[in-house]
Amino acid sequence: MLFLATSAALRYTTRLDRPGRIFSSSHLQSGTILSSLARSCDCESEPVGTLCRTWRPGLVGTTSNKVEVVNWIYAKTVAATIPFGQRQIGAFDNQGHGKENDEVENNKNPGILIETLSDSTESVLPASKTALNTGAEEEARILLKRTPGSYLLNQLYGLWVFGSLFLLSVLVTRKLSVTEYGVFAVSLAAFNTVAYIVALGLEDATTTFVPRIFAEHGKAAAAVLMRHLLALRSGILILSFVIMLFILPALASLIAAIPLSGAAGMAASLRDPALLNHISPIAVYVFGNGISSLITAICASLMRMRFVFVVGSVTQLVLLVLSFFVLQLGWGTDGILWIFAVLSVLNAIAFLFWLAPYLFERKTAGTYVQLMKPVVQLGISAWLTNLVSGALLKQVSIILLGFFLVSLVQIGYFNLSFQLAHAASLLLVSGFGGVGGAALAASFVGRNYDRLARAWQTLIKIETLLAAPILVFCLFNAQNIAHALYGTNYDPVGPLLAIFLFFNILVRVIGTSDNQYALYVIGKPKLVVLGQWLGLVAVVVLGVLLIPRWGPAGALVADGLAQVLIGGLLLAFLWPVLPQKYPLDFTLRFLLGLTLAALPSILWHPASRFLIGVSGVMFLILCIVLFIIIKPLSVDDLEMIGSLNASARLAPYLRWFARRKN
Repeated sequence: MLFLATSAALRYTTRLDRPGRIFSSSHLQSGTILSSLARSCDCESEPVGTLCRTWRPGLVGTTSNKVEVVNWIYAKTVAATIPFGQRQIGAFDNQGHGKENDEVENNKNPGILIETLSDSTESVLPASKTALNTGAEEEARILLKRTPGSYLLNQLYGLWVFGSLFLLSVLVTRKLSVTEYGVFAVSLAAFNTVAYIVALGLEDATTTFVPRIFAEHGKAAAAVLMRHLLALRSGILILSFVIMLFILPALASLIAAIPLSGAAGMAASLRDPALLNHISPIAVYVFGNGISSLITAICASLMRMRFVFVVGSVTQLVLLVLSFFVLQLGWGTDGILWIFAVLSVLNAIAFLFWLAPYLFERKTAGTYVQLMKPVVQLGISAWLTNLVSGALLKQVSIILLGFFLVSLVQIGYFNLSFQLAHAASLLLVSGFGGVGGAALAASFVGRNYDRLARAWQTLIKIETLLAAPILVFCLFNAQNIAHALYGTNYDPVGPLLAIFLFFNILVRVIGTSDNQYALYVIGKPKLVVLGQWLGLVAVVVLGVLLIPRWGPAGALVADGLAQVLIGGLLLAFLWPVLPQKYPLDFTLRFLLGLTLAALPSILWHPASRFLIGVSGVMFLILCIVLFIIIKPLSVDDLEMIGSLNASARLAPYLRWFARRKN
């Protein structure tokens, strides 16, 4: 279910073209999420364009390099003297800047201030462009600096939302009758469908363009883009609001007249009294959630998730409390839906109030204005992509199961296995939704392909570190977990869960989501759409071949293979573009350690939840011992960890798991 500030808003990223490059990436040294960012890069990159123009393609020749020590404070001062719209370094940090960026501004390591400059750079580039490029790099560094903290806040918020929704579901099922709960489920399904349709991928476009525009062109340019995005979203939401309240019955009649199979069923669902009787709160809920969702994406783009965490968490708590009292008073489904609607609007108002100082930043004659055509094009590509990955892959499998007369009980086993495997895959990495895409967008400031590649590598490693242990443990204990959670009636779920967990491991370590975001960043969203829809075709073909033989197991194999195919295609599309390739050595070493640690589960089958917990502790201990032997980490990984102020203290302990430099 999508509730309040939690929606598609946390899944986003970027696009652009690739010219050459001449500046080093050493501006981003110190404290980013990448070890590579602490080293200068001599890969070529195009200089930043003038104030009101986009990037100009072209490669500036390079000659021998010389080393120049640059104090970033001096660079900041120089940049401030240049007419750059209303550009101010760290302008978005006016509220609560100190605590979040003290680590950046108080950095006293002079080694990080060394950058390589081409001799030809000084003669070819005007001083204003050099300083402007320095300012953009500094802003990118600050955004990347905030990434770990933003991930943690987003992850904690996601876990709290998951827990609160579970408590709410328990509360609703106990207080509503079976019939009323069915009406409630239909209403929320309608909300989810409409909210997805009206999103149009704008959240993905936001986390793709806002970080780049903010870093390269300043606060005023970013504010212009934010206003345009909010205006577009508001217009779509107002239109959907009018349609839902006044035109829905007429729309159902038009759909019923379409001579296609399924049109009559869709029209009947739109005329469902359970939906029409509660359409007003649903319409309000869609409007409030749509605004909150977009502003959440803006917060993720600027790595400002603290406000989302506080306001969203408080909103979820208020939702739980008010729902309890409403149900106690006997107001039923309509009362719950109105609570959702009103709180979503209040949530949106709170977000708008917080964002107001940025939204109303004055535009000047020199302010860069991002054209909306590429923004909308990326949004539509992301919308088509999310349509496949978020709905169609699973729905097509369910349709095929019904077509081949698989029983409803077996379809239920399929659905439960699908949901459990995905939940395990996303449990500890959901915090990267939106934040990870914004980090990749920030790393590509200055069209720095080397920094983008290292950011992409790092995200894949971190997500593998967080998700793979859970997935491997669940894979080897799938039968025990299904029995402990659902009892003997659901024992057939165990083997099905193991099948889909295996494919989820492959999808996760391939870095499917990171590959998708990286392709957005470099301006190739159409390749993402192509990969997703080829995967959908694969689901249909494989499902037709496998479901008649294996039933729900065949559907899970078809779905899993299709998702692996999608991840592989996206990686293949990305392979020739990035200078740094997939971290295969790390992945193989890490998976080897996890697999060996999980082997005792073949012999020991704990039946209770407590014993499964004990098995999990033993699994972790074995992992630690095996990783000391296998050493999956490299020297570069240690440098990356040491560059993070939040995790620098862990670096001495992690040396046990790292190979020595040859």
